[in-house]
Amino acid sequence: MKKFTTLVAIDFSKSSYAVLAKALNFTQKMGGELHVVHIIENSFFSKKIDLDSIKDTTFKKLVKKFSTIKYENYHCISGKVKVQVANTARILNADVIIMGNSGETHFLSELLMGSHTKEIIKYAQTPVLVIKIDHEIEYQNILVLTDLSQESADAIKKIAKIFPNSNIKLVNLYYLPLDNRINIYGFGEKEIKEYLESVEKESEKNIDEFLKSLALSMQISITASAINSSLNPKQFKEEVAEINYDLLAIHATQNVSFFAFDILENSVVDVFVLK
Repeated sequence: MKKFTTLVAIDFSKSSYAVLAKALNFTQKMGGELHVVHIIENSFFSKKIDLDSIKDTTFKKLVKKFSTIKYENYHCISGKVKVQVANTARILNADVIIMGNSGETHFLSELLMGSHTKEIIKYAQTPVLVIKIDHEIEYQNILVLTDLSQESADAIKKIAKIFPNSNIKLVNLYYLPLDNRINIYGFGEKEIKEYLESVEKESEKNIDEFLKSLALSMQISITASAINSSLNPKQFKEEVAEINYDLLAIHATQNVSFFAFDILENSVVDVFVLK
């Protein structure tokens, strides 16, 4: 049986060390295996890169802080960051890539994502967990955005497998295209109210049926709700304000994905991105 495998991308900054420490603890609890990857960008050197020498040097630096990491589980690769991190995860058949919120000059509390974080999320097919704040990788409540598709269902099952002890809270964001204009189209108040109620009722019915179709184990704590949304990232936080969550999970190919990066960048909790 394949071991649960995590891949951590590091740049030897203070923040990446913090993420690695948390990822190592999380992986041990999962009974899994952790791999570390460091990418040397081709543009960084003007002369030929001696990868073996750099790997040896950087590994010695790494094991001073993390003595349990194996040499064969440390990957020092030359190339484009997004490509090599994604390729390494694919070769290892990793279950998740864990990385920090920012680049070399920022710490975990910095809300603006580094360009490498964004690029890896866009390029990788492996789920990516972005650590936004300084805490252990344990989540009591996970808010999962779903578009009710089969792909989203598969993503939810992955979340339940990785975080079996968390409360999963599914949310389907539905949009009322006439919300701001329906009153000028000649409809009366009664008709408008009936229209809004019918859309809300249908949305709640759809999310309830979707939840039943997942057929998850009774051991998994999962609920579902439909929320009228503007699909505006700036208003997202207010729209889900009544939901208590410490991890936001986004399925990147769903209908809400066009504003997923804005949500991710402005989130004050960790974000899990799946494809």
